[in-house]
Amino acid sequence: MTYPLILFDCDGTLVDSEYLNNLAVLETLAHFGVHSYDMDHALTHFVGLRFSKIIETVSAHTGVSFPPDAAKHYLSRVRDLAPHHMRAIDGANEAVIFAKEKSRIGVVSNGERNNVLLSLDFVDLRKHFDDEDIFTGLMAVPKPAPDLYLLAAKTMGYAPDQILIIEDSVTGVTAGVAANMTVWGFTGTHHAAYTHAQTLTRHGAKRVFKDMADLIIALKETLI
Repeated sequence: MTYPLILFDCDGTLVDSEYLNNLAVLETLAHFGVHSYDMDHALTHFVGLRFSKIIETVSAHTGVSFPPDAAKHYLSRVRDLAPHHMRAIDGANEAVIFAKEKSRIGVVSNGERNNVLLSLDFVDLRKHFDDEDIFTGLMAVPKPAPDLYLLAAKTMGYAPDQILIIEDSVTGVTAGVAANMTVWGFTGTHHAAYTHAQTLTRHGAKRVFKDMADLIIALKETLI
């Protein structure tokens, strides 16, 4: 079987930025007086969520109200920390190039658009994608709802059963499955890869890969 459209998540799938993003979240929370979360909690509970959803959850748990400019502070911290903590996933460039040779490709991310474009630029992957094929959080109801993936399918002109999704988070896998698309999981950036692979499988990922080399092999076997 082949898939004429392949959609990649960004953070944690193409760009090794989960630690960076969560460090920026924790620093932003601390800036506004919340010190009750650590990196283990962030990597377990915040991965794949939009910043607005994170602070909504934190506010509900702590009673702290965040000002309207909290997101701007977060994005500023991401930009400041990027040179020290952001890099491409090993093999991501090769995976994207091969996928593009066989299929049309796009990016679907819950992230703020400027942040997603910054990430792709920083690791020199943006050149592989047309800007109109990069779908980000404010364009539709974010993951785990299927809306962003369904928007990408409609905009790019493909039926759900023609689409393969590459995702690293439960949030993303849940969204892809709800959109009736085939989802493959990626655990290469997760701090507990084996356990996370089982979790992604439980949520509907058809196959799970620990690194891009294995993913590329599977793409070569699938995209005929």
